[in-house]
Amino acid sequence: MSTIDQRICAWGGVFCAGAFGIGLLMAGFIPPPAPSLSAQEVATLYAANAGMIRSGMIIGLFGMAGYAAFVGVISAQMWRMKTASRLPALLQLGAGSIGVLTVMFPIMIFATTAFRPERDPALTQLLNDLGWLIIIPAFPTFIAQFGAIALGTLLDQSATPVFPRWVAYFNVWAVLLFLPGGLGYIFRSGPFAWNGFFDFWLAAGAFFAWLVVMTPLVLKAIREAPAGA
Repeated sequence: MSTIDQRICAWGGVFCAGAFGIGLLMAGFIPPPAPSLSAQEVATLYAANAGMIRSGMIIGLFGMAGYAAFVGVISAQMWRMKTASRLPALLQLGAGSIGVLTVMFPIMIFATTAFRPERDPALTQLLNDLGWLIIIPAFPTFIAQFGAIALGTLLDQSATPVFPRWVAYFNVWAVLLFLPGGLGYIFRSGPFAWNGFFDFWLAAGAFFAWLVVMTPLVLKAIREAPAGA
């Protein structure tokens, strides 16, 4: 993988943050529609914003292409780490790849929901529930991905480490902020609902902060990599 290719992939993180964020804003999903809404209220929301939801989700899908590229280049740099095992680099790649799907599928579900907003409101509510209850509690793949970066960074014995040691603790912090997402299956209102402070705002903030922080770090790692690495 050439240096230029890696730099292009590294900017995929910022591209993902921008495209995904714009897509959510266009759809009116910041904050998400409350899980406490009735079927008719959810159906009315989709009927009133069908075009913007579909368009926003298309833009969001483009953003996930950037995330896939970012995951790949992170593992390419982690492969240079001097660790006893290649597991951290491989785990980051595998978990990150699955993470792309755990975000893509809900985006597609939301677009599908808005494709025929005239359907039975109960079905619209079901699809809306399905989308949010996939994307919000999708913490396992991100825990594995961020945890792999933390582990590799802590174990790296390179003379010039790929990432500074504080990156490990930053990724552990991101992991902790994703954990409450699983409670979205339990609560329909309050801070642990899918639109609540812990499940949406903290997790979404952690994800976008992670993209913004990791991008310059990956670019720095690419710049400092030995020739031919």
